[in-house]
Amino acid sequence: MIRLRILVFVALTVVAADALANPLRFIGETYSEWKERLFGSGHPTPAVVNAPATGPIALPADQPMRVRIDDKTPRRDLPKGESRYRLIELPDHIDHASVRLQVFAIANPEGRGKAVFKPLLYVLGDDDTVRAPVEAKPLNLDIRPFRRTRLLACVKLDQVRRFVLATTPDAVGKSYESELREAVSAPTQYGFYYNTDAIKTRLPYAATGEVVIEVTPESAAGKGC
Repeated sequence: MIRLRILVFVALTVVAADALANPLRFIGETYSEWKERLFGSGHPTPAVVNAPATGPIALPADQPMRVRIDDKTPRRDLPKGESRYRLIELPDHIDHASVRLQVFAIANPEGRGKAVFKPLLYVLGDDDTVRAPVEAKPLNLDIRPFRRTRLLACVKLDQVRRFVLATTPDAVGKSYESELREAVSAPTQYGFYYNTDAIKTRLPYAATGEVVIEVTPESAAGKGC
């Protein structure tokens, strides 16, 4: 009986450690599978279009749209502090929605290297009241040769018709940091080997940035992401 308890304890410890290291695997989906399902060829969508540079953004369902926040974007006082913001308007009220976000690294406006925008979403009521912010987290790093570095996230919104894309001033000056990825050497299905160096990525948060946003209506709360 004691030995059985020890084996159960060890098994639970291994499962817990694996869940902490890769929470998507714990629920039956790896990060690569999640990325492919939401952002890859497994999720066919129309080509990305550019949002207007100023004013409200009319965003059709399932249409990825590139939204830029720059030094000409207006500011607004929000629950997490004053921020540059863009107003997103959907064609219809949606009971439950999943929002896919791709945050692209841009030239750091405050120095060398690249920087990223840390997104917060605020749903607006019909009377323009602001609901509690929904933070885009976790932000998952997608960094590959010859591709623009981006952070990927998917969040859920309920009872939404209009919402604001903004950030928090507390984030500016801090940085996104990825976990350390160890060096990898592994065979491919064709018998070749590939190698990657150990890497830890640090991207400063900026008050401006570039985000591709896509909203999909869902049949029930909690679905989509």
